[in-house]
Amino acid sequence: MKHTCHARGCGKNVPPRLLMCLPHWRMVPRDLQRAIWRVYVPGQERNHNLVTSEYMAVQKRAVDAVAALEAPPSTSSESEKQ
Repeated sequence: MKHTCHARGCGKNVPPRLLMCLPHWRMVPRDLQRAIWRVYVPGQERNHNLVTSEYMAVQKRAVDAVAALEAPPSTSSESEKQ
């Protein structure tokens, strides 16, 4: 079964028990890394009935955190355009 990194736009293959490839995982703030492992249920990658809503919420926060770090910087603000 193919499983890829959950970071937006990344297609690197990772073991199913992992959320992201190592470069993206290192971008996740430590508190969110700990939260992911706290709510992770061993085997949930094979049995999706084990995935909790808490895991899905923390996973989304981790993916969003990486996306925010990878977002291109804004070149100008709206007030500068006027």
